[in-house]
Amino acid sequence: MMGGSRMSLKDLTIDCLLCIFDYCSEGDLLCLCRADPALEDIIDAHYFHPLAYDLLLCGHRNNPRIGKRNRTRLKNYERIEVSRNWVSGTYFERPYFHHVQMFPTKLCLEADFLYITHAGYLRKYRRSSCDALHRRFDEEISTSTQTDISDFVKKNETIFAGRVCGSCFHYDTDSCMMTEQRMHPANEYLYCVDFVKDLYATSTDHGCRLWQRAQEFGMTHFDQVMNLPHAFRSLELSSDGQWLYGGLYTDDGRRALRAVHIESGEELVFSSNTRSIYDLKMKDDQVIFTANFDTTFRMFDRRIDRDVAIWEDPFDSSFYSLEYDGLHAVLVGTNRHARVNLYDIRMKKYVQLYFPGRTRQHNSLSPVYSLACDRQYMFVATDHNLRVFDFKASCGIRRDYSHINALTKN
Repeated sequence: MMGGSRMSLKDLTIDCLLCIFDYCSEGDLLCLCRADPALEDIIDAHYFHPLAYDLLLCGHRNNPRIGKRNRTRLKNYERIEVSRNWVSGTYFERPYFHHVQMFPTKLCLEADFLYITHAGYLRKYRRSSCDALHRRFDEEISTSTQTDISDFVKKNETIFAGRVCGSCFHYDTDSCMMTEQRMHPANEYLYCVDFVKDLYATSTDHGCRLWQRAQEFGMTHFDQVMNLPHAFRSLELSSDGQWLYGGLYTDDGRRALRAVHIESGEELVFSSNTRSIYDLKMKDDQVIFTANFDTTFRMFDRRIDRDVAIWEDPFDSSFYSLEYDGLHAVLVGTNRHARVNLYDIRMKKYVQLYFPGRTRQHNSLSPVYSLACDRQYMFVATDHNLRVFDFKASCGIRRDYSHINALTKN
């Protein structure tokens, strides 16, 4: 003390503070974060930031894709807490948008909106800072054709959606311009769609077609450029538009994973040992995740033409859908009880299982038709409603099924 002045903790240099913080527990550091914003910034940047690099669903190494979907920015110490909730199964669950009629629902999550199919409509719901979703939709997108939407993709301001009857529509969210075109016969069931720039892909239970989008006199139309005899249950175009990766609905030779070179038409039959692929996601340009009918979730590396990792469902359920956080975590939806499994691709076993609770209207026997997540929320589409899991809620309940196999064996 000099001249009657008193030195506070904040008068010390950052190096001195870090030396002091080395003697503090994590709980002590969290209390300091809540006590003073200046200390919070120092502790979060120097202590919690490196601890949050490789967290499941909350890691920030290489700016993974999941970060673009977050409605609010989490501090690093909040990321650690939320990731622990994902791993321990601590969350608050809420059902949304119950519907009596059964139909498969598809989702697309952005930072400000959730796009969700509702039979023949595509609805846009606003996300809020205090709740997962608004109950009333902002916009309803549809055309004169009323059959169910089976799949859709949104990239930037463009939406491309396919209906079960083979009709597809292209919608620009900026200009609100809508174009609908029949791309497959009505007696075929359309499974999936995708697009990169002006290249579009559609697949039904009879075959797959590639289309080139063109504009003439202000009107959009699609010209077929390739017709493939493969019934892809799921597909994805590479980011450069050079390759089409697809998973067959069924292949008796157990080689359901295929690739087609767009320019030459060359087809690659990969050595992934699976008969039917329900969903497919690209980890990067070389590695592919597949959700399979044979109760496995696989990671395939095309450079060595083999499955580098295979995970089996503990209850022998087929895998229906999957979501990748861009770093180490994969969420996989099963075909029974609306259950979702969390996997760390660095480990051989599942990390956690999430069983949606029952409601008066729904007993949770549905498959998981589609999955979407950011760091805080998981959105699960079932045949009767949308389930939202909040892993940051202060009122979260712990439902830990990470050791359920050991319990059932004993």
